[in-house]
Amino acid sequence: MKIILLKSVEGVGKAFDIVTVKDGYARNYLFPRNMAIAATKANIRGFEKSKKRFSKKIEQIRKMSMGLTEQINITSIKTTIKTGIDGKSFGSITSHDLVELLKTEGIEIDKKNIVLEEPIKHPGVYDIKVHLGEKLDAVFKLAVLEEGT
Repeated sequence: MKIILLKSVEGVGKAFDIVTVKDGYARNYLFPRNMAIAATKANIRGFEKSKKRFSKKIEQIRKMSMGLTEQINITSIKTTIKTGIDGKSFGSITSHDLVELLKTEGIEIDKKNIVLEEPIKHPGVYDIKVHLGEKLDAVFKLAVLEEGT
């Protein structure tokens, strides 16, 4: 089935692409989540018109994302993690915690954008990757210090 993607879908394509997917995937996953619409002649025509109209808006969003990328790249954050006598940590720092730390720096992002393979459980300095869009990634430094009990 030919569809028009309304949002980027990993492994399928980026937003505003016309792609072919299996019928069940489109009907059961993409359509209910408003991630795509059927690529009928009328939808393609309407899509082309709206694409021209919104190209300026898309460019503005891209420029804002570039500014946010620069802001994140120069950010360094310090935080603490509780550790016991034997150096074992209590709890961990997750993507949700990182979003809260970025908010204190005046940066608002969604926790889904933070690329964290596993929660941080040990003191140290970490480079945290933030995915802001197509081919647009930023990295900030996180210094995790030990907080004894």
